[in-house]
Amino acid sequence: MKALFIAQAHAGRWANQILFAELSKLSPAQWTAESAVNFGSVQGIANHLLLADRLWLQRFTGEGEPLKTADAVPYPSLAALQTERESEDERVVAFAEALDPARFGTILRYTTTEGTARALPFGLCVAHFFNHQTHHRGQLHALLGAHGLKCPDIDLLYYAPAAKLFAPDVN
Repeated sequence: MKALFIAQAHAGRWANQILFAELSKLSPAQWTAESAVNFGSVQGIANHLLLADRLWLQRFTGEGEPLKTADAVPYPSLAALQTERESEDERVVAFAEALDPARFGTILRYTTTEGTARALPFGLCVAHFFNHQTHHRGQLHALLGAHGLKCPDIDLLYYAPAAKLFAPDVN
């Protein structure tokens, strides 16, 4: 599992670089346009994704203060959010690379932002962490399309050859 989580962390950083390059092509009106999607706009989803990553990393590592919400927009400008996203991506990669496989069999105890105590398998929570990122990056990818931009593919299987993790398929 550790190798998969490391690959997902690196792929997530790569995908975020592509997404932010495309997000920079949006007009300010498109960046903040209200939508029926989760968190109300491209800006809202992008901020939520950053906050949720911080929330989960705090739960996993115990470092920093627990967040009270993942619904806020603390970074209204794309430039400020991108700086924070890049920093957070480095934290995600460092977390994945430092994972102790012995933790996968443990229980993670945490409190939700609503104040509910939870206890779930640590490995399941880490899998959720990366799945959650993929879900919201997919929403951002789709919204870019809805705004008339064709974003490059950012699936995990596109990361592997881009990162030269595997030799090209030779038939």
